[in-house]
Amino acid sequence: MDLQKKKCSLKEHADINANIYCKKCEIYMCSKCEIHHSKLFENHQNFIVNKNIEDLNDEFCQEETHHYYKLEYYCITHEKLCCAACIAKMKGKNNGQHSECKISYIEDIKEEKKNGIKKNIKLLEELSSKFNESFNEIKKIYDEINENKEKLKLKIQKIFTNIRNILNNREDELLDNINKEFENIYFKENIIKDIEKLPNKIKSSLEKCKNIDEMENNIYKLIKESAEIENNINIINNINTNITNIYKSINDEIKFIPEEYEMNEFIDSIKTFGKIRLMNKINGDNKFKSSSILKNDNDSFELITNWILGSIDEKEIKFELIFKMSKNGNKSEEFHKYCDDKGPTLTLVKTTKNKIFGGFTPLNWKNKGCGIKDPSNQTFIFSLNLKKKYNMINKKGNGIYCAYNFGPNFGCCDFDLKENMKNGETYANQYCNFLSNNNLELTGGKGERENFDTEELEVYKVIY
Repeated sequence: MDLQKKKCSLKEHADINANIYCKKCEIYMCSKCEIHHSKLFENHQNFIVNKNIEDLNDEFCQEETHHYYKLEYYCITHEKLCCAACIAKMKGKNNGQHSECKISYIEDIKEEKKNGIKKNIKLLEELSSKFNESFNEIKKIYDEINENKEKLKLKIQKIFTNIRNILNNREDELLDNINKEFENIYFKENIIKDIEKLPNKIKSSLEKCKNIDEMENNIYKLIKESAEIENNINIINNINTNITNIYKSINDEIKFIPEEYEMNEFIDSIKTFGKIRLMNKINGDNKFKSSSILKNDNDSFELITNWILGSIDEKEIKFELIFKMSKNGNKSEEFHKYCDDKGPTLTLVKTTKNKIFGGFTPLNWKNKGCGIKDPSNQTFIFSLNLKKKYNMINKKGNGIYCAYNFGPNFGCCDFDLKENMKNGETYANQYCNFLSNNNLELTGGKGERENFDTEELEVYKVIY
């Protein structure tokens, strides 16, 4: 708004244009009022009304103490404009806030600030451009993270929906089996209803049979009633048979297995099923560069890494090759020389039939005969051909077995390498800790045991 059009603040002069403004009093004055104002308030600074109010306000001190003086100085120390009261040597009455500072007249720094503005405009433009690029990149990353978050939610929902469907279907199946088992062992549910109706049917048949002489001349009726009587006799015989069977099986009890008290472990596993964990993305420089088993198989590297990270309570791991059969020898004593007491390790095995499998354990290998249990249940074995991980099914069993005349030996010989580690075998029987009965998926065989020939063996130290 143009202040030249402002009217005098005095009510009696409301129709007269104002030409003077007092910042301290915050009033507009005509020429007559200005004369009286100047006499009453000699220290007030009056300004000709020839600027917008915003520009006029910019010229006054903005200190919280409200000096109401025009800004004529620049505090270099605090990089802000000051008035005479701000730099007054005499402190008190809201004066002297910048009395000890380095002060300059605003005219003396005009060119410096002008050049600084030009320089900073260029810098601001560059920063703004970089900021826009960074913002777009952040926005892109945010969108990707949000997309991954939603994908993870859908994955969890899909898994649990599948679990619920399987449980519901299994429940329906078991409930149906209960009906079938009770009918097979005892009798069908509708037999009671049949028994309840039977006395009346028998009574009706007997009543009709009393008039058998009258039916002699009606062959159709005679045959019909004869069939009805025979049917009643069969029903009674069947009922008697069922009752006899019931008495025989009265000591039998149909039960649901497992019992409720045996379900605790299963229920606990459901309660703790699944984890939401933060895991660092796999470092591309941390692949099995020296591996001749995996070579450039990045998918297998990522799969193994995620398996291990999912088993241990860590976010990031690295691998250090500590043993390679083709380089360090094929004797079990060489394996123990390089691998004993190294902490967590990853074992990779490749057979002459191109089967690739292995195992991870946080336990230390030892050069003595002993089975070592893994209370953390972090030890597992795996097949890379099938991309399948095998957790411990016998949690009270050994995670690994150590002996001077064995190389790596997981579980209860679920798979092991012999003294000459070019020879190995895998087991699948009731004593195994990872593989189920007759499951030789590691080597692709069937039955309880299979020998294999080792083409290469590699052991890596896993560094958390």
